[in-house]
Amino acid sequence: MFDWRYWLIISIWAVWEIYWGVSSRSVKRAASKEPLLTRVPVLIGLLVSFILLLSPSWLGSFFGARFMPETNLAYFAGLALLVFGMYWAFWARYTLGRNWSGRVTIKEDHELVTAGPYRHVRHPIYTGVLSAYAGTILAFGQVGNLFAISIMFIVFSHKIRLEEQMLDAHFGERYAAYKRSTHALLPLIW
Repeated sequence: MFDWRYWLIISIWAVWEIYWGVSSRSVKRAASKEPLLTRVPVLIGLLVSFILLLSPSWLGSFFGARFMPETNLAYFAGLALLVFGMYWAFWARYTLGRNWSGRVTIKEDHELVTAGPYRHVRHPIYTGVLSAYAGTILAFGQVGNLFAISIMFIVFSHKIRLEEQMLDAHFGERYAAYKRSTHALLPLIW
């Protein structure tokens, strides 16, 4: 499992982490943000899901066991979905610009962004990340990967609820109208 295919996937996720870290330095200052008590479970969930996604055998042989056969077709289809998901998330992050935050936040001079991928879904970064997780799962095919995407979906559902409450309160009818014209994560589905 720890051949060039594994390290290619790891490298793509490393690029993700580096970009996210570097780009987070040029964001606007927060005017208000979620309480720390709601942030801690999110951080724990992110860490556990990332371990289960990229190195599930660290948590035991059950999590490292394969649930599907290892094939070139599955790997390269997964790689393509991973790259697409990353592209979608990068595009969304770039479109948000200085309004982005890893924490549920309203920035100073916060703008309601509805361009780029935000025309299609309200939370395209989460859509991209979940797609990238699905691609990694297809490429790796390990039991722990399934737990990883489940945890990430729970984390994102929690964050969506908090973000939408905050954006509703901040933007009022503008955000309500935007919500009526878009889906949360997947166009035409949710």
